[in-house]
Amino acid sequence: MKKLCLAICTGTLLLSVQAQANLCDSVKDTTTTAETQRDVGFYQELFPDAALQGNRRWNEIVLQCNRQRDTKGNEIGKVTADSGTNADKTLLKAANLDTKIVRGHYNFFGLLAAQLKYVYVLSKKDGVWTMVIPYKAVFNELVEDRVDFDVGSRRVNTATNAVSDIIDPDGHAWHLYDASQVVSKRDPATGRDVYSLKAAPLPIAKTLCSTSTYFSGDAGKYDGQDDAMAYKRDPENKFISLGKIQYRYKDQDWMQEGCRVAKSRDLFWVNADHAVVKVKPQDWILDNFVRSAESHWSIPKKFELKLLLTGRNEANFSKETLAALGSDDYLTVRFATKFLPYHYNQMYKSNIIQFNNFSTMTTDETYTHEVGHAFGLDDEYGGEKKDGTIDKQNSCENADYAAFSPKQYVMCDTDGQDLHSIYHYLAVSRYITTQKECSKDTDCADGEYCNAGVDLKKNQCVAKKADNEACDLVTGESQCKSGKCNLGRCYTPQSVAMGGTCYCDDACKEGKCSAIDGTKGSCVCKDDGDCGPGKYCDAGLDAKINVCRSKLSAGEKCGKAGSIGNDHKCKSGECSGFPKYECK
Repeated sequence: MKKLCLAICTGTLLLSVQAQANLCDSVKDTTTTAETQRDVGFYQELFPDAALQGNRRWNEIVLQCNRQRDTKGNEIGKVTADSGTNADKTLLKAANLDTKIVRGHYNFFGLLAAQLKYVYVLSKKDGVWTMVIPYKAVFNELVEDRVDFDVGSRRVNTATNAVSDIIDPDGHAWHLYDASQVVSKRDPATGRDVYSLKAAPLPIAKTLCSTSTYFSGDAGKYDGQDDAMAYKRDPENKFISLGKIQYRYKDQDWMQEGCRVAKSRDLFWVNADHAVVKVKPQDWILDNFVRSAESHWSIPKKFELKLLLTGRNEANFSKETLAALGSDDYLTVRFATKFLPYHYNQMYKSNIIQFNNFSTMTTDETYTHEVGHAFGLDDEYGGEKKDGTIDKQNSCENADYAAFSPKQYVMCDTDGQDLHSIYHYLAVSRYITTQKECSKDTDCADGEYCNAGVDLKKNQCVAKKADNEACDLVTGESQCKSGKCNLGRCYTPQSVAMGGTCYCDDACKEGKCSAIDGTKGSCVCKDDGDCGPGKYCDAGLDAKINVCRSKLSAGEKCGKAGSIGNDHKCKSGECSGFPKYECK
């Protein structure tokens, strides 16, 4: 079953499911321009694996429409459709390319009013492209402390209201197990629990969700609203605490079913390494979102997709990648505990109309299609006319296009899960675009500076740098979040505790930096003058651990046999000698 995308405009107008999410007008007769044909020729040079190329004519149609609807399309096409070689085409062929953030917009189904943004970080190493899409993931618990998993859909006979068995039971609830289906053993070598499934284990779709448990006082609220009559329920199924949930869109001949569990419950699943892993429900939802998108879109030894979820997996990404991103670059996704409206449409990011752009029941196929929009790709299928029929005149559903096998392409049909590298080409070719041109810092947004150089065409706004990152010796203060640059490093005055990393004295709360000429050091002291009032420098041979300590009171031990020069440790200024060595 196809899950169509919901299109919105940048204001308050909703372009509903009746809108035309289709191809551009210039390909209605299946022909493409000479420029497009040359562009696709260069694509085949950059992604030469014929097994991933699909149909050339459909690739031309896809590329021509996406170039036209991309705000950067003309800029790119002038380069990639060039009949000869040029510097930027040579650049795209290079084996190694520095990290670059790509920002732009595409006109969703060709309407300027429905412009949507794409943003990602590109780099290339040893011939392999890496693309990082930044996300901020949020759970909107419309039913508090609960997570819903997809079970599947049932076909409804509209004449009799009879419902079928679950169609293609491959929803997430069929791949997760509760503790009753698992055996746990302690590994003596590691001291950790090792899990295995019992013989013929039953998934939560059959155990936890064979029946429904209502919240206290709500039993019976959905009487007469089961199966074909589930359209009478609210999409949240708010009266059900745990177990089976259902919803039907009244004008559809199918009914959707889910499995509701407590977010605190331990669940188990079998990962790609065939190991049984324990996980919390929300963690599984997020990890699966990342997993499904990355596994679909990555091409071994050619293209690697990475989804960056802020607050969750930043440790997997380089400082260079994180520094390139501004706070507005992260695409917000909201996973809601409900059946989504608009005939179960979903969007690649949250917006004012589709605030909950995903459900926790969203399927993997929908994730891969929606992440395609984060690539900056438009839909290729036709929308509905006012009379409810499908407009196939200018979409991948048009019979004139059948010979091109467009339904194998994920942006035409979410069931078309074949990998086609024309989409990757559209994304990576934007590497040559000019991004946020600037000539001075005031041309940039808050938190950014103008990375200006000799070639004004390549001056870009980039994120300001954190403490200890490299900054320009002359103009570096404008590059630093703190506004301070010393000896080529950003720093915040008096921010580093004793023993912490520093590059200059002014960064230390106490003491001085052991760095020499801007090399990495630590905040230490050498004498009492480096410490504040009431403190002394506990110095020794190892300058890295010399620290300021509070002066000692009368009777406190200030030395040991044979030691001298300890008077400065005492508030009184006198450390008594043999035999006690105490402060006076």
